[in-house]
Amino acid sequence: MRCVKCGAVLNDPGYCSSCGTEITIYNKLIRLSNTYYNMGLEKAKARNLSGAVKDLRCSLELNKNNIQARNLLGLICFEVGDVVSALTEWIISKNLEPDKNIADEYIRAIQANPARLDTINQTIKKYNQSLLYCQQGSEDLAIIQLKKVLSLNPKLVKAHQLLALLYIKTEEYDRAGRELRRALAIDKTDNVSLYYQAELEEITGKSQARSQKPEKESKNPDIISYTSGNETIIMPASYKDNTGVNVLLNIFIGLVVGVALMWFLAVPAKVQSVRSQTAEQIREYSDQLAARQAEISELQNQLAALQGDEEAGEAEEGEGGNSYELLIDAYTSFQAQDSEGAAEALDQVDPEQLSDNAKSIYNQIYGSVHADEIQALFDAGSAAYESRNYEEAVENLKRVVDYDERYSDGYALYYLARSYENLGQNAEALEMFRIFAEAYPGTQRATYSNNAIARLEPLTAQEETETQQDEAQEQAQ
Repeated sequence: MRCVKCGAVLNDPGYCSSCGTEITIYNKLIRLSNTYYNMGLEKAKARNLSGAVKDLRCSLELNKNNIQARNLLGLICFEVGDVVSALTEWIISKNLEPDKNIADEYIRAIQANPARLDTINQTIKKYNQSLLYCQQGSEDLAIIQLKKVLSLNPKLVKAHQLLALLYIKTEEYDRAGRELRRALAIDKTDNVSLYYQAELEEITGKSQARSQKPEKESKNPDIISYTSGNETIIMPASYKDNTGVNVLLNIFIGLVVGVALMWFLAVPAKVQSVRSQTAEQIREYSDQLAARQAEISELQNQLAALQGDEEAGEAEEGEGGNSYELLIDAYTSFQAQDSEGAAEALDQVDPEQLSDNAKSIYNQIYGSVHADEIQALFDAGSAAYESRNYEEAVENLKRVVDYDERYSDGYALYYLARSYENLGQNAEALEMFRIFAEAYPGTQRATYSNNAIARLEPLTAQEETETQQDEAQEQAQ
């Protein structure tokens, strides 16, 4: 055995004769570090991840060279979604023990997948962006960013906790409870999650604790039951020794009963199960066939209506008829799953020359072939709204709302109304707020919309009165 400080050979197991280091204390520290590691390992197996992290950090404070404790700490950090901390612990472990270290395999597994590294990087950026939105008071945008973060990394406990906190602030308590339950499913004893859950229970007055039913004692005098730890032992009050003949007889009777049960119960049940599955499949295929037939009939009706609109457009105006022809070409390409051809024909259509029925079909096809463009318009409009560039926000968000008023859970409609309000276009803002309040009643944004309606209606009425007076004066002159 060698000294841990100078490396000299030890003659006395208690002290180093070369440098005087007390080896006994060092050995105690090593044993204590291993004890904390074992405690952390047991807690990690029970998914008490927060407690395991505390024990493992204590183990590393006593012995920084405890490779097993450091590798396990990295695994726990990776489990709760903190990939950066996990890589940090594994890199330190690899530097301390370069040979035969399993941390090397963990690092290679992450570095070998560039897409995974890019996802981790995007997750960190989006989480930090959501924190910035929270500091700016933009809870809606923060919720959107956190949903994207959790779609990339569902185990990030911090994201679940922040999302739950935002839901509590916006009074969406059911969603907050779901996020806290997901966080506790990853780490059962996380103090932050438990604190948020207690606050949520205090707000809603609902407790998620389940009462445990008391164990019922056996009233049968021929049975003895007692509790050993967490287990209940049940045994007969008396024991009767069986002879060999009785044993063989019992085995034979058991076989006969088993075969009888198999024949009278299992076989008919299996046959009935197969019949039920077959009938269920037949019903499913019938439903699918009926749905396909209904869809074909609806598309044929739409095509007939579109052709009728085309003929009416040709009779009224030659240029409008050209738009109907292009819309038919786009519709035909869309049904043939030719998205590029549909988009090329659709981009040449002037929607202002279409009837309401044709414009509905135009919006349906446009949303399918330009889904990425609609998302880009929404992102650009949201960014312009946050930067207070309301003219650009109106320009982008109006196109999104024209396609779908309920796009992104009504966020496009809400931001468009706010942009009109900030630009002083009261009539347009009033119309958007009314639509949003009717579509999403009972929400916090609907409350703001109702207040805005009450505030803008007198101003709009006054503007209309002034306009009528100006027109009357012009006519009088």
